[in-house]
Amino acid sequence: MSVPSFLRTRHLATHTLLGALAACAPATPASSPPPAASAPAASPEAASTAPAADPYHPPPRDTVDVPLYKAWQQYSLQCARCHGEDGQGTSFGPSLLHALKPDGDVPTREAFLDVLIHGRHDKGMPSAAKMGLDSVYFDGLYDYLKGRSDGRLHGGRPARRES
Repeated sequence: MSVPSFLRTRHLATHTLLGALAACAPATPASSPPPAASAPAASPEAASTAPAADPYHPPPRDTVDVPLYKAWQQYSLQCARCHGEDGQGTSFGPSLLHALKPDGDVPTREAFLDVLIHGRHDKGMPSAAKMGLDSVYFDGLYDYLKGRSDGRLHGGRPARRES
């Protein structure tokens, strides 16, 4: 009796998956004894005082005043989807760090505000009003992005300095 081809394909896929999973598992020889406790366990007090490394939430590299922090929040909500998390640009939106340099497309505060107010419809950039961005954040957005462009501010979430 012949096995249908779809079963052979499924059988092959199952074996391939199991082989890949086995390759990812840590290798332990069957003849080796279990590891012996060579060092005493750390006390609970020592374990609670050491900060755990968190690669998904790195510590902030900058501490900024509340208005600049609010501008970073607005950038993250309104601008990062096109211009990248840290303003470095994406395949969809250009780098704002380069645009705000003296030889960039938007070298001054006035040029930046003009882009926010009017947009760049020829390039697919809507106005801030169309995006729902309130004008009270415009100066803070410029200061945040200019700080990133000049290298005074680093990427990532800044810490907020309480006044």
